Amino acid sequence: MSISENKPIACRSLAELKIRSRILLKAAAQEKPEALKTLSKFGKQEPPFQHKDALKAVSRLAGFKSWQHASHILGGSAHIGDDMGVLWYNNKCTGLLNIWCRNYEEAQEQFSQRKGSFLFPYKTQFVITDDEYVRALGIDTDQSILLGPNRNFAENYGSATWDDLTFQRLQHAMGSTIGH
Repeated sequence: MSISENKPIACRSLAELKIRSRILLKAAAQEKPEALKTLSKFGKQEPPFQHKDALKAVSRLAGFKSWQHASHILGGSAHIGDDMGVLWYNNKCTGLLNIWCRNYEEAQEQFSQRKGSFLFPYKTQFVITDDEYVRALGIDTDQSILLGPNRNFAENYGSATWDDLTFQRLQHAMGSTIGH
């Protein structure tokens, strides 16, 4: 699960976090309460805030431990067994029946037995899911890239498809940046 086997990706999802961090920093400079609250929640308690503070905050909101963690994962440098964060999870998925696997080998075995399912990374584990889970993540399951035979997001990691779906997931999880 490293892009060493794939072509380099455009990293739209990584660029999205950078844009969101600049928007957050600008809002904090304008003393907007929600921006100040967000920055305070994830690190530095009082202004002046720096760009690194905003990068850390948006990375944490996206489900990563830090900016470095987000950059490593979204940049396509991770390997199987690395902590992939919790971007591919949503509290709406809590009540859904999914198969949780402790490692990739177990996940591959379970995934191969369930036609039409999806395989997502979650921290260092994996989850086998269905369309309902994907919709709970805010991703339209009728997209051509999801209708194909390869619904294994660990195997797709580092590809342009993976980056496109990650970008969509960020948009849903964090809201649109249009109009700020």
